[in-house]
Amino acid sequence: MKRLALLLAVLAATGCVTTGDLPSAAEASPEDAALANLRLGSEYLQRGERERALDKLNRAIEQDPHLAPAHAYLGMVYGDLGRNDEASRHFRTALRLDDEDATVRNMYAVHLCRNDKIREAEENFLAAATVPSYTTPEIAYTNAGVCVLKLPDNELAENYFRTALQHNPRYAKALWQMTKLTNNVDRAFQSRAFLQRLSEVMQLSPQALWVGVQVEQTLGDERAADEYARMLMRDYPESVEARLLAESR
Repeated sequence: MKRLALLLAVLAATGCVTTGDLPSAAEASPEDAALANLRLGSEYLQRGERERALDKLNRAIEQDPHLAPAHAYLGMVYGDLGRNDEASRHFRTALRLDDEDATVRNMYAVHLCRNDKIREAEENFLAAATVPSYTTPEIAYTNAGVCVLKLPDNELAENYFRTALQHNPRYAKALWQMTKLTNNVDRAFQSRAFLQRLSEVMQLSPQALWVGVQVEQTLGDERAADEYARMLMRDYPESVEARLLAESR
């Protein structure tokens, strides 16, 4: 379990692994081999190489059928492939093996939300967020907010985004969601503030820069709007947002 906890921490922190990190077949126990294949499978999934991910993850559960995260990642892959019955089966297995694994429950909730099971997804996001050992509850709260926007329920979504930012004031995904939400409901001053906070933690995307142009124009600050426009054309000249900017002028 300590090895598994360390593995999940590495996956959350880096999102990738290299084969040089893995033990050789001769020296690996079945459990270690399963963890190695889980790591590779998650990497392939993040790259979009779903067939290779399936191969590694299926090997992982052959080597250790009780490895809950491997079942959860298989659920994600099958969900991406539109094979939802198989995805649900693997998620249920993962939660049966470890219903206190917040990362697994968050992944299951993402799957539910993708399939428009909004309230069930919301319930699972909140269950993940409140697991005492979960070190990044801001992820689950933000995911819950994004999901309930599909209803749509802007007020509830905002509550979840603000809760996420209470846990981590620098969480970029929650800051971006609040930037968009406040802009969409004509709260330009708040949108400006969240966008400024976002710019302190990451390079602004073309979507964020385009929102910046719109917000500053709404607030009557043409100089600030021009600065966002300049960055958009300089950093992302081929983006859809750059084309929208050119058309608007």
